[in-house]
Amino acid sequence: MQTSRQTPAAARTAAAPSSFVVLQDIDDPCVWEAASPPWEVLASPIGRGPFRNIKRILVTPNWLIYRESFACALHVQGWTPAGMLAFTVPIRLGARSRYWGAALAEHGLRTSLPGSLDVVLDAGQEHMVALTRLDWLRAQLDPVTAQTIERNAESRVLPAAARQRSALGTWLRHLLNRVHAEPRLLEHRGVVTALEQDLLDGLLRTLCLGGPGATLEAAHRRQRGFDLAIDIMRCADLDELNFADLCTQAGVSQRTLEYAFRERLGTSPMEFIRRLRLHGVRRALLAASRGDDTVASIAMTFGFYQLGRFAAQYRALFGELPSVTLTRRGTFTGASLLG
Repeated sequence: MQTSRQTPAAARTAAAPSSFVVLQDIDDPCVWEAASPPWEVLASPIGRGPFRNIKRILVTPNWLIYRESFACALHVQGWTPAGMLAFTVPIRLGARSRYWGAALAEHGLRTSLPGSLDVVLDAGQEHMVALTRLDWLRAQLDPVTAQTIERNAESRVLPAAARQRSALGTWLRHLLNRVHAEPRLLEHRGVVTALEQDLLDGLLRTLCLGGPGATLEAAHRRQRGFDLAIDIMRCADLDELNFADLCTQAGVSQRTLEYAFRERLGTSPMEFIRRLRLHGVRRALLAASRGDDTVASIAMTFGFYQLGRFAAQYRALFGELPSVTLTRRGTFTGASLLG
């Protein structure tokens, strides 16, 4: 028997046509095989225990995240997803679990590029799995970082310290639980964009990839990239503005723009973008029609989906809660935040 519940959220809207959450509870390995795409797998139970797989899934246009557990040991062979990078974060690792014949090391993230799959999952195994589209990943990162990640992925392990790996797993679980509890978050394009960027940032924070050296040429690139980035911000739609797109349009790497902003503004590009979005929310609150708009709807329009954290950040910046701002009218001219 299989039970599967999909909450489409924005899956049928123009805002985010392929974002939804799913809960699966499967007690037959053949059904599990059929429900496993984009993985192509053959499952062979080990021993006589009952088969059961429970999976909580989040799907966005460029990411697939899920948490799953197994009641019995399982040998899985087949093919990894075409065009995707996948990595695993253990929650409860079985003693007999093996990935391509090797135990999961204390450090690093077990990962895969498109190719063969051969894993043994022990009874009681529980883990988080994240997959992202390689074409999207390459578009978000500078070529050196993207090539470094893919080169490490060829060895089926991405470098990460045990503490960072554990922190990533905890954060992914909280994120998955939050979206499953409030699937309507996915109705907002800005939220989906922010989720995907947060997932990429979480991966990059976890990996140990090293950093570039400082040269005169690099300093010139930082100055040019910073100037272009500010020009872009002046006319950008705040609900669409994200770090990766900013770097692409400015023609510099994420590291270069990170150094440039810290040199000139003492903050990161992501923090500066967040401030712009908070100011955008404030202006929208002051311009809102009473009774027609809510703090939550306006915040989500600007990509804030963790409303408790948003309220704290808003109060820290403006000295009042967003609900207080909404209760009074202000003058909004529509001028650019950086104009």
